[in-house]
Amino acid sequence: MSKKIGVLARLRNLISSKTKLQLYLTAILPHLTYCQTVWHFCKQSERRKLERLQERTLRIIYNCRTDTYEDLLRRAKLPSLYNRRLQEIVILMYKVRNGLVPDYIGELFNFKTKVYSLRNADFDIPRYSTVRYGKHSIRYLGPYLWSRLSPSDRQQPSLDSFRRNIRKKDMTSLIEGTCSNCALCVH
Repeated sequence: MSKKIGVLARLRNLISSKTKLQLYLTAILPHLTYCQTVWHFCKQSERRKLERLQERTLRIIYNCRTDTYEDLLRRAKLPSLYNRRLQEIVILMYKVRNGLVPDYIGELFNFKTKVYSLRNADFDIPRYSTVRYGKHSIRYLGPYLWSRLSPSDRQQPSLDSFRRNIRKKDMTSLIEGTCSNCALCVH
């Protein structure tokens, strides 16, 4: 990835920012988002490396060293990679709820058995039994994020409409402050 970003840096003064952004979206971003659901559960230091690659690329695209990462993301109209991963997890939960995944993935999650539920969510949020990994598993995080969505978001009629709706949302606001310095977040 660094080599591709380096090529983009060498093209800095030869092509427009719009063209550099298009090159980023087609040649670099797919590598950063490939298997992003798996990357989400790696150490925070590893996930931060991916964010730094995106930040470095956006600085090259806009030839700007002073703007914050959030300003660069707004300028490019892109979500952070962290937000993108959370969106993918919620999209996976929609697929599980509607039977659009293979059985072995659907078996990771337990549907609610109680008829009455305060959150009216579709999945049981499992208890986690290890201090080391805490809430860092797809079995916990998927149902947790799903339960935090509004009922109108959860009841979209099709996967395409659900995906379009979720891509507009900031999923980090649903998860902020839920981790209590477990081993994965500390490193």
